[in-house]
Amino acid sequence: MGVFLITEDDDPQSDPGARPQFCTGSSVTSPTKSIVITAAHCLSDNDRFKHLAFVPGWKPDPANPSRGTAPYGVFPIQQGKVYIDGRYLTLGPVRGDDLDFAFLRSGPNAKGQFLEDATGTGNKLTTIHFSELAQKNVSLFGFPGDSKAPLACGPTTTSGYSDRFLKIACNGYAPGVSGGPFLRNFDGKRGEIIGVIGGYKTGGPTSDISYSSQFDGEVTRLFNQAVNNETPDQGTRSELGNADLWKHAVGAASGTFHTSSQQYGDSDLIVRWDDGEVTLYPGDQNFGFHPGCQKDMPCEAQLARPNDLFKKYADLITAGDYAGGAAYDLLVKWVDGEVTIYPDIDQNTKLPTSLDQHLPNEITVAPANSVWKYARGIATGKYAGNRWPDDLVVRWSDGEVTKYVDVDGAGLHAEEQLAAPNDLWQSAALITGGDFDGDSNDTTPNHDLLVVWTSGKVSTYPDVRVGGVRSETVVSTAEGNDTWTHARVIAAGEYGANDWEDDLFVRWSDGEVTMYGNTQASAMGREYVLVPPLPGLGAVAPTVVGRRPDDPCANVCGPELYRRTH
Repeated sequence: MGVFLITEDDDPQSDPGARPQFCTGSSVTSPTKSIVITAAHCLSDNDRFKHLAFVPGWKPDPANPSRGTAPYGVFPIQQGKVYIDGRYLTLGPVRGDDLDFAFLRSGPNAKGQFLEDATGTGNKLTTIHFSELAQKNVSLFGFPGDSKAPLACGPTTTSGYSDRFLKIACNGYAPGVSGGPFLRNFDGKRGEIIGVIGGYKTGGPTSDISYSSQFDGEVTRLFNQAVNNETPDQGTRSELGNADLWKHAVGAASGTFHTSSQQYGDSDLIVRWDDGEVTLYPGDQNFGFHPGCQKDMPCEAQLARPNDLFKKYADLITAGDYAGGAAYDLLVKWVDGEVTIYPDIDQNTKLPTSLDQHLPNEITVAPANSVWKYARGIATGKYAGNRWPDDLVVRWSDGEVTKYVDVDGAGLHAEEQLAAPNDLWQSAALITGGDFDGDSNDTTPNHDLLVVWTSGKVSTYPDVRVGGVRSETVVSTAEGNDTWTHARVIAAGEYGANDWEDDLFVRWSDGEVTMYGNTQASAMGREYVLVPPLPGLGAVAPTVVGRRPDDPCANVCGPELYRRTH
């Protein structure tokens, strides 16, 4: 068993002790002598898009115990050879947690050795029936945190949970142990692998009880895929309609709106459509949205029927907690420069649909014909060092970038120039705010700015509170920059299982909708397809009726062309 290393280059062999480590994995005996098993959730964010390597036998360096050493060498994971069940990719880590296992194909170490040639025979993959979840003589292993030595527990006895999971009581199994093996009949070197730490959301809610998804025929199918070097599964989550519908979404804002989300501060999505309709989609905390009105579940709500007010006059929308209260507020910048806040939006709100209609609690923070006519992008976030998402970063038509902190019912305050008028920022196509570098906490939130440029480059500017927009990090995208020229709408929020606004919603030019879960400052997160692209598009696609004539995707279409042909 061992850990995974991540690196931005393709040479993890050099100085492995300096590489960041994550999760636990173990060797599985196979004809290829190169198969590693871990938990699927270890590979469901940006890490699977970086250069990965597996290091068996990871242990402390005697000269410096804070560093790890690789006694058998470092085994790079072959690009694209990550095998996760397609249903797990489709359902996500919450609803798909009974499929929380993954296989990877490793390449040889620096000596040219395959994994099992270097370490000896791997663990034997062993399936068990759901009636046999109570197993004796089981040992559990994992590398908690940044530990350079594995934590071992057992042998002990497992029990079943919900007829789908193995359950084992072992103390100290903190984050980092995910993917660690359940080994039956461990002989001091290897054993029968009957599970890995993962599943039950996901691996266990406390560090003294660990879970594994049941190993049945599904794990065997996935293992055979890896052994036979087959094409990995692809996942699709179609919950929101089709791409023809979503081509008409022209704006989106993330926030805590639905009453079901307010208890925990989870994110929902407001969408503005080109016919003026405004719709609320409750997040499911599974990198997606509730698919519709089902018993005891929140559902899509229409905040405004199709209307000329939002169709002709709304320009930009964003959301934050400007006026206080449990629910977020919607901020609308109109084409004439007026800026309006609609406080405390929830599923029962009915927004105005005509020029002479006003909500009793709406707040005008900038009048018509104000300088806000020249605002081209607005990103709400926590940029003032407090816990309130009530600060704005604004990109103006001349490339100037400014920040307003503590926006409230009394208006826009404390404008600070982050960048003087310039050519560079005139090419910022889309902006949104979130926590992508992971250094925010309840005491000192430091939100970051994510920018999609007209060139297709994606950048983050960490810690706008203290760093402004001076320090750029280019985001690594799996599809390449050309794809991102087709992004049309973005919004960052807390749509997954953690407590950070690091999940990126994207609507593409062809109507495809994706969520990039757990996006980080330097790399895009794992992609969940919420609305698949239009079928049958290839190198020569017919013109799609209804697209703008200047749309570069009018004849040959969009992100799916790049993603599906590489």
